[in-house]
Amino acid sequence: MFGKKKYSKRWFKSISDDELRSEREPLRLKSCKGDEFAKSLLDLFDKEGVKRLNKKYEKEHPNSKPRHREHGWYLPNDD
Repeated sequence: MFGKKKYSKRWFKSISDDELRSEREPLRLKSCKGDEFAKSLLDLFDKEGVKRLNKKYEKEHPNSKPRHREHGWYLPNDD
């Protein structure tokens, strides 16, 4: 059974990326079957995953800046 206590902020900070992925998979399977509680927990896992990826990117690219083009953010110039 999935408990909210287990998935606290402290818990998310204490686990590795591999543990995050392995704990996420059973939630993903339950959410595919329509379990709303699993879907809400899956959102927490996804937010944590994105946060970790962003931190890793910022660490690897400390001087990166968003790119803006005349047609909008990150859009190609194919006029």
